Amino acid sequence: MRLHGVIDLQVRGEQVLRDPNVWDKIKRAFGGKPDLATGNMRAALEATALVEAMRRALERLGAHNAIALVIDDQVLFEDKQGRPDDLGDLILAFHDAAPVFGTNFRMLRLAVEHEEAGLHMVIEMIARGEHPAAEAAARVVVSGRIQDLEPRPSESAEAYRARVEPLLKTPAAFEAHRVQFESFVERVAGALRAAMPDAQVAVREAEAKVEKPAARRGRERPPGPTDRRYDPHAHYYPSPMSDLFTMMMWGSMMSWAFMPHYTVVDYGGHDIGSTDHMDMSDSGGDLSDAGPDLADAAGDDGGDFGDGGDFGGDMDFGDWG
Repeated sequence: MRLHGVIDLQVRGEQVLRDPNVWDKIKRAFGGKPDLATGNMRAALEATALVEAMRRALERLGAHNAIALVIDDQVLFEDKQGRPDDLGDLILAFHDAAPVFGTNFRMLRLAVEHEEAGLHMVIEMIARGEHPAAEAAARVVVSGRIQDLEPRPSESAEAYRARVEPLLKTPAAFEAHRVQFESFVERVAGALRAAMPDAQVAVREAEAKVEKPAARRGRERPPGPTDRRYDPHAHYYPSPMSDLFTMMMWGSMMSWAFMPHYTVVDYGGHDIGSTDHMDMSDSGGDLSDAGPDLADAAGDDGGDFGDGGDFGGDMDFGDWG
């Protein structure tokens, strides 16, 4: 189960115009008014103001564990050791680079993690200096997982399955965590409103999503950070047991006496229905073709996951645009 929230930040901006071409100049010479609109807006944002506002909001929430800060593909801070309470180190790293990155930018990404009442959440601000007029200049994406359902260091697939299967018997725990997550997203929005009084802050999404099992073949790449399907928890903390958990979760839901309303998504995060309006007995394909990661998951040793601080080794910062 994915817990996913999106908060839009609207700020003042100006329309981006293209340079006039020859035809535009001819049209203007004859008294016409060529349309130079590009459909994009340039936000009235500076990196320094954004980072400081995010710091104030995170401090109100008690979220102090930084993951990364990247501006225009330049990694200014990255916590590979999983050190706690290092938001101050991120801020110091930014101020050291502020003479270069403190004003205009193409894309800014600031990510932290936070644990609260059994949930592990990743909070990431994604801001663009220039953005489509129909979209917000910045978004804060909150992505959560239930900690008891996440694999433990060095836990094999067989041990993981034996530990997690009993936890999937009833929807009551999932409902409690869903309500808790939605409340947390509202708190994040409230902290952002206090830290950015000139911005319009709106919660666009705060819900639980269940992935429908499908074969691995033909799967698309995970969505990028500017896509509303983007999941920062999966980006920074990919789970080697995700396919196994998807099958276990879907199978357990078929035995629930009460079916809550959750959004059903495919591997790419596309909405394909809801749990209370779908045939849950349909797995969506032949899982025997899913490859060894899925078909043989129950007998495969999951290996050593480490402490989560390495993010899989390569954060792929250069491919975010």
